[in-house]
Amino acid sequence: MISALGSRLFRRKTLEADVMKTELNRCLKTSDLVLIGIGSMVGSGMYVLTGEITHTTTGPAIVLSFLVAGLVSGLSAWCYAEFGSQVPKAGSAYVYTYLTIGEFAAFVIGWNLILEHVIGAAAIVRGLMGYINEISNEWFENSLPETFQDQKFDPYTSVIVLVICCLVCLGVKESVLANNFLTLINISVAFFVIFGGIYFFNWSNFSSPDGFFPFGVGSILDGAAQAYFAFVGYDSIAIASEEALTPSFSIPFALAFDVLFVGSLYCAVSFSLILLVPYDKVDEDAAFASAFKYNGWQWAAYVVSIGAIAAMTCAMLGTVFTMPRCIYAMANDGLIFRSLAKVSPKTQTPIIATILGSLGIAVFAFFLTLNELAEFMSIGTLLAYIIIALAVIVLRYSPNSLLKHSDLDLSINEGPRLGKAQINSLSLFVVMVMATNLFIACASWVSDEYLWPMVAVISISSIITFVILIYLDAISTENPNLNEFRVPFVPYLPGLSVFINFQLMTRLNYFTWIRFALWMLVGFVVYFLYGMRNSSLCREKVENNQKVYGSTDETKHLHEESSITSE
Repeated sequence: MISALGSRLFRRKTLEADVMKTELNRCLKTSDLVLIGIGSMVGSGMYVLTGEITHTTTGPAIVLSFLVAGLVSGLSAWCYAEFGSQVPKAGSAYVYTYLTIGEFAAFVIGWNLILEHVIGAAAIVRGLMGYINEISNEWFENSLPETFQDQKFDPYTSVIVLVICCLVCLGVKESVLANNFLTLINISVAFFVIFGGIYFFNWSNFSSPDGFFPFGVGSILDGAAQAYFAFVGYDSIAIASEEALTPSFSIPFALAFDVLFVGSLYCAVSFSLILLVPYDKVDEDAAFASAFKYNGWQWAAYVVSIGAIAAMTCAMLGTVFTMPRCIYAMANDGLIFRSLAKVSPKTQTPIIATILGSLGIAVFAFFLTLNELAEFMSIGTLLAYIIIALAVIVLRYSPNSLLKHSDLDLSINEGPRLGKAQINSLSLFVVMVMATNLFIACASWVSDEYLWPMVAVISISSIITFVILIYLDAISTENPNLNEFRVPFVPYLPGLSVFINFQLMTRLNYFTWIRFALWMLVGFVVYFLYGMRNSSLCREKVENNQKVYGSTDETKHLHEESSITSE
């Protein structure tokens, strides 16, 4: 029973030989994917989160926090690019994990991708309402009942979500046209902010009132963990790959360009923010608008507010566009209810997934504040990045192909698989990374007299993890079946991504971990009561055995074993 359960948890899917075949509408050009990525990434991360992190977490060091977050995101984006060029399917990290590590890990990632997009969109629309209130002199907020104001409930956010949902349901082309227009406005206003900072240029803001590191040097990583929220939108490119015309080129190019461009943009605008106003005077809700008011440019505050509204509407549109594609991928594989995979024959969009996901966004946006939403989102994203980095190592060193070759020969349809020695070394690497990062997190609470012993332990642990990667590389041979874009320096670059992402996870608030645990508990119930039994791989195995053995007791036994295990 235990071995049967294990075989189901780690069963892997393979792709059909024609990877370009899809029910969805392949109509997205490279420029569309670039603008979808930028639109998803440059939203409340720039116009709201920048001010919040600067004021409460980092001070002027916000520039370094965005630099760290951008570099780490670049490592993860590289890993996404390798998969995206070879697997042009909706679902992004969920599909990549299903192909390389197994069904249960894929469900965990997919379940968290749904959370990431629902929470991310809710956070964006909360930030959007902040700027709408700013430009309307708080008319919308003041029009709410006093009870709603006290509890920080906002029904206007739900109305915005439902309007965007209707636009997305119209079809891909309509959504992309609106996204591209809003993104161009967004970028124009971002450059206006940068030039505004250069115009007022007050260098003393970087050292006063409390120096460059008013919250300590460690605040750089704390800020980077929160700033990750600003970069997570790039996976919308990978999620939309099933609608890309030339995914083998478009996906790597769009990912690389967007992370580099947006990372540079975030560093530039955060730098300009400090040039405009001291960190302790930064408005957490409308940072740039208030910064221009601080310098006497009242009119510029309206320009920034309009840009912020365009940016966050665009980010909302991008998130509501990509979120249903993840639900569609999981439902299509039978891990969640298959009815969610229904595609409208008229618009070629996953209509039920779009509506249901939008209702979830509306509920979260109504009840939770931006700060509560941002950290809740980051933890699932970081976990996905860790799994994808490990999946790249599995893909690179497995001799098996991602593609299905035969419906009858099950032995060659198992997907990428490592040898026992490789699995042991990779598992040991993960354990060492977790132990080292947990020690670093605990060490930050200890007094300075123990500094050198802590440095020694951390250094030794880091050396051991690096030696494990050298051993893994030495005993492995690269997969000859891969001929598209590849991540360089495997396993070292993905290994570095795993290390840094786990370190950022340890920096998140413990309330975030509690909420994450509750969400995963709900997910486990869904998987073990429904997904395991209704998985397409489970059905495929039964059907293949029927072809081989006919309607025999063997087939009946497989049905019964599947039911018992899933129950």
